Amino acid sequence: MSGSSTTSGQRPPAVRVSSDEHPPAAGSLVDRCNQKFGAFLDRQIPAEFLADPEYTRRARLIMGFGVLGSIFGLVYALFYILIGHKWGALIIIFCSTGVALSPLLMRWKKSVEVAGNFFMLILTLGFIGLCFVEGGLHGHAIAWLVCVPLCALLLVGRKSAGRWAVIDFFAASVVAGLALGGVKLTPTYDPKWSAVISTAGYLGLIMFMFILGLIFEGGRARAFSKMQAALGELAASNERLLNLNNEKNEFMGIAAHDLKNPLTVIVGNAELTAMVKDPQQIQKLSNNIVSAATRMRDLIANLLDVNAIEQGKYTSAVERCDVRMLIEQCVENNQPVAAKKQIAFRVGISDGLWAQADRAATLQILDNLVSNAIKYSPPNTTVHVHALPETGFILVNVRDEGPGISEADQKKMFQKFTRLSARPTGGESSTGLGLAIVKKLAEAMSGSIQCHSALGSGSTFALRLPVWPEAGPGPETAAAESRPANNIVELRDSLPRYKSQN
Repeated sequence: MSGSSTTSGQRPPAVRVSSDEHPPAAGSLVDRCNQKFGAFLDRQIPAEFLADPEYTRRARLIMGFGVLGSIFGLVYALFYILIGHKWGALIIIFCSTGVALSPLLMRWKKSVEVAGNFFMLILTLGFIGLCFVEGGLHGHAIAWLVCVPLCALLLVGRKSAGRWAVIDFFAASVVAGLALGGVKLTPTYDPKWSAVISTAGYLGLIMFMFILGLIFEGGRARAFSKMQAALGELAASNERLLNLNNEKNEFMGIAAHDLKNPLTVIVGNAELTAMVKDPQQIQKLSNNIVSAATRMRDLIANLLDVNAIEQGKYTSAVERCDVRMLIEQCVENNQPVAAKKQIAFRVGISDGLWAQADRAATLQILDNLVSNAIKYSPPNTTVHVHALPETGFILVNVRDEGPGISEADQKKMFQKFTRLSARPTGGESSTGLGLAIVKKLAEAMSGSIQCHSALGSGSTFALRLPVWPEAGPGPETAAAESRPANNIVELRDSLPRYKSQN
């Protein structure tokens, strides 16, 4: 609880807090009722008070005192009317009206201070009035003055509460001074009800203090719950910041290595080009420049892809895709690289495979998986690509005959900037971003990607894409419609192109 007063001129901007910020309902009936009552109070509080925890706490207390205090007072007023204690009933009706108006005053003036001090004034005047009509020190009203400084401490802060403590101390001293001076304050009700009124007064004080404690505890519990949630969000934010910082460091390392080295190659070969006259040597230097520039282009493209996906700027154009055509195009694109390493393709594709996917994203995934299989496969091996239907999905498996992937590497292989222990067999470069992009693209199309591997047994990447709900001939190409109706097409060749073997 803050000890300083908060002025209405320092209100924070309006922020409405949703009911989800309340802690979950406790098991006991009292806790559940307290929570529901707290939620009701929050809906009555001006939005501008909910942005600041101290304003929120005090506003909740004023709302709670206003509702419960007016109900409490009306019950006492009815009791006093029944026993003929008219002056007492009038004073309590006056107090109940003032207490009920306190929340309205807070909403009208947009000030907790004004409403809180008005509430204290009503209580002080009401309890002093009851002291004069119920026997002074011999009545129960003098005991109720004790709760006024406590209420002030909760509602208007330490400084204002100190002033109200002095005022109530002075008021109680006046009542006590009259008694010490021999001035007797005669009760205005029938003496036969004296014991009943005193009993009702002290029991009511007990109930009032209990309700006061419930309201305060409810506010404290909500504040603690919000603090715990804020701490949890802060911890999660710190974790995200730590991860972002690590990724930034990883990126700087890649930029320093994977971009600097190609640039060095480009500058060096460009300088040599001006110094040599042999056409074959110039062609070789030009090829080196193209290769280094391509590496830089691929790295930058991958970084842009990851950034677009993570910022939610990537949108997939899902349509009816012919999986056979995409696989054949991917194999065609990667055939020249495979031929250089004497790596053959074996492709098996079931007929009528139509996926619900983004054509460009699917081709990018397949190209990454196939190029990785080539990259990590030894020369004179085979890359296997098979596609078949599953329940609700199209399964595409890409298997190599490389060294395999360890369990430790499999756990982190789909993370950004991950460098696996396995090394490319032909000196190719790796940015550590390809598989991370593959996973995000697959998930963006409601698909998935998995790796199955063991050291020494090669690796299989399984891509699952949602099946198109209504299979049938589509508008893709006339070539797709004219294929033979066999169930499996196998393609194998280590030459620059592959040929179909039916």
